[in-house]
Amino acid sequence: MRAVALCGVLLVTQLAWGDYLAYSVVDTAKTPLPENIDNIRAKHLVNLEWGEFVGAKSRVGVLEVDNRSTAGSFTIVTVGTAIDYSAAATQVPVNGIEAIVMDTMNRSGRFRLVERKVLGAVLGEQDLASSGRVAKPSGARTGNVLGAQYLVQVVVTDYESNVKSTKGGVGALLRRTRIPGVGGIGVKSGEGRVGLNFRLIDAETSEVMYSKQVESVIKESGLIFGGGALVGDLGLGGFFDSYSRTPIGQAIIAGVNKGVYELVKEIGTQSASGSVVKADGRQVWLNLGTQSVSVGDRLNILSKGEDLIDPDTGISLGSSDTTLGVVEVTQVQDQFSIARNVSLSTTPARGDKAISLESAPSIEFASSWESKR
Repeated sequence: MRAVALCGVLLVTQLAWGDYLAYSVVDTAKTPLPENIDNIRAKHLVNLEWGEFVGAKSRVGVLEVDNRSTAGSFTIVTVGTAIDYSAAATQVPVNGIEAIVMDTMNRSGRFRLVERKVLGAVLGEQDLASSGRVAKPSGARTGNVLGAQYLVQVVVTDYESNVKSTKGGVGALLRRTRIPGVGGIGVKSGEGRVGLNFRLIDAETSEVMYSKQVESVIKESGLIFGGGALVGDLGLGGFFDSYSRTPIGQAIIAGVNKGVYELVKEIGTQSASGSVVKADGRQVWLNLGTQSVSVGDRLNILSKGEDLIDPDTGISLGSSDTTLGVVEVTQVQDQFSIARNVSLSTTPARGDKAISLESAPSIEFASSWESKR
């Protein structure tokens, strides 16, 4: 499905190459975004609708947000905690920003998120189970932690807010109840400005592959944020439900949307790839499920050769692999698939690579950007 904005009217046509990456939604207007969104005003990026995507998803872990701005940081400890918003408005809600990043990446449909914050606890449980001090049937099994291909880190480089409430206190807004029951935060005048640096890191080598500085400014007057909210339920509890309707909160949301948009462009789309779980003379079991392959897909099977290690850095440069032949998917389950032998020269071994021969879907962008709002 592809949508075309022409003179303020959204025309939808059925095309073979798929949906646009994302759309800007303001009021009832839905406009596809171009490849370069650097000069699009932040208010058009607060509410993005991500286009439909069917393809291989990159495994990504989100690291803790690093605050290097002059504003102090604070952590939202519990959902029900009442926080003095007038004081918190000038500070950075670090774990709240991280939650927005993860929520946005998840909604884009392009990533499989690996929970890095709890990884230490998971590995601790596995180590305890393997120590012999826990009954084996009840212990956590090792080797089941899903690794990330990439790590994403967001650094707050600039943060300013100037928000004035027009009526009453804000304590009632900080409870667990949703904002529509209260009526929103009245703003005489306000400005939210945030600078965010997005870094894409190779999870295997720790090399910074890509860095993008994003600036986001929301500057409005006479607005009421809340009630008919521009953003969806982020699941962050009472405080952030309120915070996300202020100029600084919306500046952060727009900045995160912009940063994730750039990450998708940088990572691109990939053909599905996985590994052989087991094989016999006729069939091959792969660790690729419904999110990666479909019945009829064909994949190359490669036997991994010796790792080539750079003598200067100690980093693997890859390996010289041998192509064993092609298999075709005949059955697909949630977590795995079964393929038939098409042209294998020998039976694959557990751990051999499987790379789809299907073309990766392209990323579609609007040819231009035009907004009258």
